[in-house]
Order: sequence, then C-alpha cells, then structure tokens
Amino acid sequence: MELAHQARRRARGGWSPLGRLAVAAALLIPLGAVAVGTALPAQAAGCQTIGHVYQTGMYPISVRTEEQPVTGGTDDYQLFASDVTSFKVGGNGLRSGTAPTWTVDSNVSGSFVFTGRVTGSNCVANETFVNLARHTVPGEVWTVRANYVTGNSGRFIQNQAHYRVFFISPPDPDPNPYPNPCSYAEACF
Repeated sequence: MELAHQARRRARGGWSPLGRLAVAAALLIPLGAVAVGTALPAQAAGCQTIGHVYQTGMYPISVRTEEQPVTGGTDDYQLFASDVTSFKVGGNGLRSGTAPTWTVDSNVSGSFVFTGRVTGSNCVANETFVNLARHTVPGEVWTVRANYVTGNSGRFIQNQAHYRVFFISPPDPDPNPYPNPCSYAEACF
C-alpha cells in the first residue's frame, strides 16, 4: 500500500522539499550522521570542570567551588606571626583571561587584596606563591575570601568564604643554640 502511495506521488511530480528532507534524515539517523541538540556557548566547551579556587601552601589544602555557598564555613590554619606571609594559590574551571583574587580582612590591619595568575585558554589559573610583605602580630586573624568568574556558567563568585589564618607567637629562641661539645662521644679536655 505504501509503495502504491509513493508511486502515485512520483507520478504527480515527485517529492516535496519537506518530504525529501524527511527521507534523507530517516536514512541518515541510523548511521549517526545527524545530530540534534543545543549548542554550548564557546566558553563552556573549553572548561572540563566546575569553577573552583584553592590554596595548597598549607596542609590540608583548601578548595572552594562555585557550587558551595558564599557564606559557607572556612578552613582554619595557624601560622607564626612574622613580617612576610606566603600562600600558594590557583584555580580551575575559570573564565579565560581572568585572574582569581582573594580579599583579606584582618582584625588588626584592615583589608587588602592579593591576586593569582591569569587564567589561560585551558580555564586554569596556574598555582603561584603569593608573598605578602605585611607585618602580623600574635592574636591577629586573617579571614580570606575568594573572588572569581566561572568558565562554564560565567557566574561571578564574590567574597566566598575560603580560609582563615590565626597568627600566634613564634617560639622562644633556644637559649643555648650551640650544643655542649662534651655531650657527644668525643673526649672533652
């Protein structure tokens, strides 16, 4: 019956353009030659992971992702008060050409910002050491918040709670930095 219908159609002048397209699609779909779907934005096609930033200079490492709440808890660390503080920071799944930044709020010296590396076309802000020449005192607390633009969704994550640093007094210097030479197995005269 279907063959008779097709023969009548051909006799009347052939297939309509829509009919030809339907037949072509029906033949190509089983071969996997036709794909129907929604296109991803150009930026989303390049990022393999959700947006996240991290600090790896202190143990354990601290990671914050775009899926975590901005006001979530922090990871806490303890450092000796000194004149220079270093962090090793980076990010992944970030928009190309942007750099993650961290805002530091100190209970003693106010606020300041430090910046990570600029993100390459691979959505990665390579890890880098950030040396902050800021004098800290025992009892000082730094609350560090992350700021970054995600690569897949394009969201701007602002002031996301990341980690805190509690500064403590350095240990007292050794009163006898040179060991007693008679404490070894050598003869003392």
